[in-house]
Amino acid sequence: MYKNVEIDLKPRPVLQELIEDLTNKMLNYKQVLAGCGEYADSTLKEGLENDIALLDQVIERCYAQQELIDLKNGQLIGLN
Repeated sequence: MYKNVEIDLKPRPVLQELIEDLTNKMLNYKQVLAGCGEYADSTLKEGLENDIALLDQVIERCYAQQELIDLKNGQLIGLN
């Protein structure tokens, strides 16, 4: 009866939701920047570009932090 139903019981990475939120925010900023056109205020464009760069750096740090968490959890499991 339920042959096609898949249930994922694996724990979700701790920072996954944050990474997804930040990525969505960055993609929204990129869309706004792309839609600005050539006559948009240069200050607005510069601000968006800076925000995109910052979000990209934060996302990379979140990925690195998640890798450290995963490594630590793997070591703790190996010790038991």
